[in-house]
Amino acid sequence: MLYFCCMERAELVRNLVALGEIMAQVGQGKSIHSRHFSQQIAEQLEETVRTEVAKNGWFNESNVRCAFFEASAWLTEVKLTRFIEGQPFYKFRKGLGLILAGNVPLVGFHDFLCGLMMGCRLKIKMSSDDNRLLPILVKALRELNRDFENIVDLNPLKLTEYDAIIGTGTNTALLHFRSFFKEVPHLLRGNRTSIAVLTGNESDQDLEDLGKDIFLYFGRGCRNVTHLVVPKDYSMEGFFRSILPFEDVLQNKKYGNNYEYHRAIFLLSQQSLLDNGFILLKESSELHPPLAMLYFHTYTDRSEVDTYLKNHEDQIQCIIGKDYSPFGSAQKPNLNDFADNRNTLNWLTRVLN
Repeated sequence: MLYFCCMERAELVRNLVALGEIMAQVGQGKSIHSRHFSQQIAEQLEETVRTEVAKNGWFNESNVRCAFFEASAWLTEVKLTRFIEGQPFYKFRKGLGLILAGNVPLVGFHDFLCGLMMGCRLKIKMSSDDNRLLPILVKALRELNRDFENIVDLNPLKLTEYDAIIGTGTNTALLHFRSFFKEVPHLLRGNRTSIAVLTGNESDQDLEDLGKDIFLYFGRGCRNVTHLVVPKDYSMEGFFRSILPFEDVLQNKKYGNNYEYHRAIFLLSQQSLLDNGFILLKESSELHPPLAMLYFHTYTDRSEVDTYLKNHEDQIQCIIGKDYSPFGSAQKPNLNDFADNRNTLNWLTRVLN
């Protein structure tokens, strides 16, 4: 089927910049004032954000606003123009299928943005855990420009008319995706997590900022730190003291239930644990602990750290530490911080040309 869309990239950028302005206002908890959008859209957007926790208990209002604010930082004319510099624009004659995860709010927004900026029609299968936030943003874009009605198709009954697929899910789901889309160019992402490398010389502020990397979105994202690499004989006392501001995670029933369950299981099995009352620490070289738990392991020489990182690079999303990404930055990716360190724009250019 042929599609004709007269929207050029410059107009697309203007539309996304306008969207970014209201996303920033939502993220900051401000009243929405925009000459681009109707009051009805503003009210629906605010209502969706405030009530999302009733649809998904993990998506409390604070976390949803944070996701909106961080994504809004990408939507400036300067950033978007630099982001897409040198890349082709397909004028919406190419189709891209997106299969989105739902572990954190708007987790698939970057793929959505990449597809739009390359000029692809989007066929989007959303997770049932996150199927209200992106649609209200798409509704806002359609109010700006009716072309988006043909450009973005949300939750079609069947994925059709696509030239490439980007899918995110569990490692088990990826096995199914690889089989189903084996005849189509596909970029698939599975389970990853993030780690922090400590030297023992971190300040209290460093460790408190590390708490943001651990607890934001209740630790459910691939950019959340779930593993600490610490010097031999490292004392966790300062770490526990610095992350006390995050103890209110227990007020979330889902997180609290996970904490109590895993605490009981490990105590019954008489396994050694460190416990500060709202997160558990277990010594292990593994990377994927249960929710409400951190794994940690020790090192005596920096070469051991380098070897560990190299051996697990295909499972690590980002690394936090003094010689790596700054403490507190895990959930603040830049526009050019591509998932799994694979440049989505370059991949689309390669498979769609």
